[in-house]
Amino acid sequence: MARFVRRMPADFDPTARGWRVGELSGVEVRVDPSLLLIAALVTFSLAAGVLPREVPRTNGVFYWLFGAIAALIFILSILWHEMAHALMAIRYRIPVKRIVLHLFGGVAFIARDPERPAHEFWIAILGPLSSLALAFTFGALGQLPDLVGAVCRWLALINLTLAIFNLLPGFPLDGGRVLRAVLWHFGGSYRKATRQASRVGQAMAGLFVIFAALLFFNGFLFNALWFVLIAGFLYSTASLSYRMSLGGLPSAAPLFRVLRHNVPLIDARLPLALLVWRYLDHAPDQAFPVFQNGMLVGMITAEQVERVPRLEWGRVRVGEVMLPLNAFPILFLTEPLESAKAQLDAYNVDHAPVFAGDQFVGMVNRRDIVYRT
Repeated sequence: MARFVRRMPADFDPTARGWRVGELSGVEVRVDPSLLLIAALVTFSLAAGVLPREVPRTNGVFYWLFGAIAALIFILSILWHEMAHALMAIRYRIPVKRIVLHLFGGVAFIARDPERPAHEFWIAILGPLSSLALAFTFGALGQLPDLVGAVCRWLALINLTLAIFNLLPGFPLDGGRVLRAVLWHFGGSYRKATRQASRVGQAMAGLFVIFAALLFFNGFLFNALWFVLIAGFLYSTASLSYRMSLGGLPSAAPLFRVLRHNVPLIDARLPLALLVWRYLDHAPDQAFPVFQNGMLVGMITAEQVERVPRLEWGRVRVGEVMLPLNAFPILFLTEPLESAKAQLDAYNVDHAPVFAGDQFVGMVNRRDIVYRT
């Protein structure tokens, strides 16, 4: 019997699920159908329980109307939280593929992990901080009368809960990423910090299961099921992160293990417009060595180009905006990765040219070292 294998399209993207609802600051926003369940549950909970208790003797239609409005604002609060992550990532020149809102809240799909622990820390912490800001804002508005005040008080509580929950040190929650950033900063190894934070995430999932069991035996069946689902999600993602962090290179491995070969040499007289068209459009996160009369004279990245108004790109030459030789280290093929990273840190740059003797052989960037050690 012949076997037929179903192949995924070459452009298949598993993060592009749900309905596309638009863009914010260039970031695509999608809504997973499972979010409708959360919206319905929030509306029902408020209309049938919270609002009648807070503001009795009001027309029932208003309970449902304000419950639906609160559910919509709650979803927008989740989007606000994820946009905080996304905007901080964009500030650090890390592309954001999209934001997807789903059953468990939302996630900002960032194209890659940060290359520095400080960047990881601020990208992770800004989400909970943004939720805390909303909690304080809605808390102040909670002094308003009747249903408006009751909805604002509920939104204050739910945003505070969202901030506290995300600060739990269970990778890949925001608190787990903050923990990884701290471990990475003090330990110096991205992979080791990921393994440690992932183990804490697995332990946190176990605690959620224990808490779910306590809820179950006390009659809170729905809440128990909810915590079991969260525990399963947390454990599976933490375990995947742990497995992906295994292996890697020792810090004493030679630099040629992560070298980028066949890097084009840029003429210092090349207009910026041609540089962008030929190279940066295809590799916006890379750096290129700049040569003049066969000698290395500098290095150019998208950051230097973007400081020049776009209308001037046809007139301005690479040599006018490039990083000069004294702004970055010159690395050598056989030096240890640890030494190379230390030199990148000393110059506060993410890229450097690599030589074998007096011969240019390629480029290395911080990400190549960080992700592999």
